[in-house]
Amino acid sequence: MDIEFHRLSGGYRAQAVRDDGVTVLVPGFDRKHAVPHDLAHFAAEHGFGVARGFWGSVAAGAMFGGMQVASGRRPPHAAERSRRIIRANADEIGISEGLAATVYQAYTDDDSPDVAAERLAAYWSVTHTGPCPYGVPGMTRACALLGDLAARWAGVSVGATLRLDWDLPVERPAPRRKPRRATATARPRPQPGPGRHG
Repeated sequence: MDIEFHRLSGGYRAQAVRDDGVTVLVPGFDRKHAVPHDLAHFAAEHGFGVARGFWGSVAAGAMFGGMQVASGRRPPHAAERSRRIIRANADEIGISEGLAATVYQAYTDDDSPDVAAERLAAYWSVTHTGPCPYGVPGMTRACALLGDLAARWAGVSVGATLRLDWDLPVERPAPRRKPRRATATARPRPQPGPGRHG
């Protein structure tokens, strides 16, 4: 999936071209930040290999609030497919929010990946049981990627575009099977009993 971040005079707008040929628009809401929130999502999800977070769900066909189809023909039952993807990916979409926020904070505070990973582990322990599966190696990759993307974004002038390639595998939930119809069984005919005069 190709992703383009367009710099506007008051913020940004993202556009994604899915592998089915549909182009979707993703509005940017965080106008006050130097680095777009959705760019932090890209860095975090790529760095940690989260294929079913925000961008992975968009690649699979999910349409989140505020998104619009810009061009291309949506496949049949696209709205139902979007709901199914969001339901199936709900855990990783939620996790990707925490990852993006932690990676973004590490960037703004100039924290080391070790410090950021400790912060992430503390966040994880509040919402999950067991050890945090997202450690220092992934944090190192994500922080380095966000640093690179932030530098590239700073050089994008108003009206220009930053182009990225989402190359993690697209994981789509299996289509919902229609329930089988019960085959109608013929009701047995009543057998004639002995007659009143029999």
